[in-house]
Amino acid sequence: MHVFRSPFNVAAGNSSGYNYASGRLDHQTYFKAIRVDQAHLECVVLDRILAAWLDEAALIPGFLPAGLGLIGDWPHQWFWDGQEHVDPAKEASAQATRLANHTTTLAHEYARQGRDWEEALRQRAKEIALMQELGLTPAQTQPTPADQNEEEPVDDQGELEEQAA
Repeated sequence: MHVFRSPFNVAAGNSSGYNYASGRLDHQTYFKAIRVDQAHLECVVLDRILAAWLDEAALIPGFLPAGLGLIGDWPHQWFWDGQEHVDPAKEASAQATRLANHTTTLAHEYARQGRDWEEALRQRAKEIALMQELGLTPAQTQPTPADQNEEEPVDDQGELEEQAA
């Protein structure tokens, strides 16, 4: 495994001396290095542990489902914590664009968040079914932006000054 030193602003938790682009660049290279380390750990450590576990599990009659083929051929994926974007609204828009123009997949987008796409879709299906059972529309369950749902702030001080004049 290579040794990667984190940039000073990442280690210090302080990018105040950097302009936005410089701070962002340091964070991007740092997080890419983490992904490289994670991929290395998957191959060198985690896959070997999984293979050893599966070899042992195969020795227990009926423990593993029958007919799944060779143990080493079982598809699997490791999930790591995702990295939050500095601007979630901008990232959501970019994600929608990538999905719309087919340059990404749900599996990839969920994996970037450290989540299993199949698990998330099953959960979403349960939520939609429950909304339908309760007679709720998707619009009724969506949060509304604060500025659309709040009344204008009352300026009592200004009204009092007007009344006193």
